[in-house]
Amino acid sequence: MDKRERILAAAYAHFSTKGYQATTLDGIASSLKMSKKTIYFLFRNKEELFVEMGRWKLSDIVQESQGIINSDKPFVSKLIDYIELMYKSVRHISLPVLRTVFHDTNKLSKIVSDHVDTAVFDRFAALINQGRDEGMIDQRVDPMVSLMMYKETLTTFLFGKPLDYPAIEFEKEFHIFLSKQLRSFFRGILSKEGTIQFDELFDERSHLTRAYG
Repeated sequence: MDKRERILAAAYAHFSTKGYQATTLDGIASSLKMSKKTIYFLFRNKEELFVEMGRWKLSDIVQESQGIINSDKPFVSKLIDYIELMYKSVRHISLPVLRTVFHDTNKLSKIVSDHVDTAVFDRFAALINQGRDEGMIDQRVDPMVSLMMYKETLTTFLFGKPLDYPAIEFEKEFHIFLSKQLRSFFRGILSKEGTIQFDELFDERSHLTRAYG
């Protein structure tokens, strides 16, 4: 890991746990035992560091998700692997911090939105073709329409105007919240046989089942 990646990784740790406003370049530099000038040499200000951190994290997730799609595994196994990836990739992020970050800044929100509308949808479309070939998709459901509705609902909940949601929702760790939503969505598009296989494989991931309670 080079110096730039070390700074981005440290920035992710700070932003994801403290939020945008509470994170300082001094704090990031201190955690890395380097001077703030070193950070300024690579990033003009906190906002630029924040945006580049988001690009870095998304790029990492994209590479891993592409590896899942390119694998020789069956369709249902890939869905479980994708939930696992999301569960691990965003495990440091809390819902309150995430909503604060997206309400305080706009650039990263646009990057994430573009990522969802292109990379995620394109990859999902490729997966759906495999699922249909294997007979694992419910023929009564249009997965792409379901995905669009799911995306709009999730986006409104996470990044829309703050509403009086039950406090318990915001106490859940984001990786558990997201993986639960993905599990529900995937089960909704699967055929009966696909759902049986999905539940069996999911139950084998003991850390996931424990997290779900």
